Amino acid sequence: MRIAYGGHPGAFGELACLARFPEGEPVGYADFPAACAALVSGDCDHALIPFENSIAGPVPGVADLLASLPVRRIGEHAQPVAFHCLGVRGTRLDEVQVIASHPMALAECTRFLARTGAQAVEAGDTAGAAATVAEEGDRTRAALASERAAQLYGLEVIAANVEDSPDNVTHFAVLERA
Repeated sequence: MRIAYGGHPGAFGELACLARFPEGEPVGYADFPAACAALVSGDCDHALIPFENSIAGPVPGVADLLASLPVRRIGEHAQPVAFHCLGVRGTRLDEVQVIASHPMALAECTRFLARTGAQAVEAGDTAGAAATVAEEGDRTRAALASERAAQLYGLEVIAANVEDSPDNVTHFAVLERA
């Protein structure tokens, strides 16, 4: 069974897929519309799309996206979300000038971002931001992403659990074709 999600390996969408469908194959797509298109076309059997976060609220555009497609919600998955500030090995937090992540992730970590004084930059997804930090190898850049993203992209956790609330949860719609 193939399950579509938006983002790179290590994104919280992938983690939700692995938790909800442990025997399934998570398949990442560039964004939520592309993940839904893979479901509608039959390339995937299900899709997990985030629709609300306990800190940042509704995910912009998702309700309209799902309403516009021939998909049916068959369930919900609550995914605990712990953000870590990731950098290339040896990076110290005081060196970081730019922190990138998905806009929802930035909204879930506002207190940490304010403390660092670093510039927050939006990225397409959390794990994609981590992949970019790894590719660039620049100690002045970091990403807010999962511990799995750190492992996948060879990054170091330079600050752990930086979300505004330790009870942070993202709710994913479990979808099938209608």
